[in-house]
Amino acid sequence: ELAEVIVAFKEAWDSFAANDPERLAGLQAAYISNNPHPAGSKDQLDSADGSEEYHKVHKQYHPKYRSILYDRNYYDIFMLDLEGNLIYSVYKELDYATNFASAGAGEWKESGLGEAYEAARKNPDRVTVIDWKPYGPSSGALASFLSTGIKKHGELVGVFCTQLPPDARPKDPAEWLRTQKASIST
Repeated sequence: ELAEVIVAFKEAWDSFAANDPERLAGLQAAYISNNPHPAGSKDQLDSADGSEEYHKVHKQYHPKYRSILYDRNYYDIFMLDLEGNLIYSVYKELDYATNFASAGAGEWKESGLGEAYEAARKNPDRVTVIDWKPYGPSSGALASFLSTGIKKHGELVGVFCTQLPPDARPKDPAEWLRTQKASIST
């Protein structure tokens, strides 16, 4: 279930380093800078080297979410914790491991993904659609974000979000995300 995946990534995120700046530096180094795959193919790395729990959780779930991304023609899939940290991303662009809370210090907090995160936190039972606009971490390409809160036993545990590429404009994005969320959760 998606809630359990988010909880697993959150626990692994918390244990990776003592604070968010160290997590950002360490995870971006492991999954972006030291990733042997070229830009645009960083998603091919199932797990970075190291004994940290984060790498084990990543290895367990990343192939599934990469397949979902390819099968559904998403640009990216994101999982954010309740503090706004991007604790998982399929593509690992420079937004990975940064913070999207409006009150935080994240570089991209005022972006479409930041809007999607804040909207899902405020209305976790709804699907939020953030309209098309340039997104810096994706080289300024147009992006739309669909987000929703994820609950476990009725308690909000995180935010799930997808980034759509410009050529994927569903007629009813909210219904489309509900359908996708239902199929991912099973």
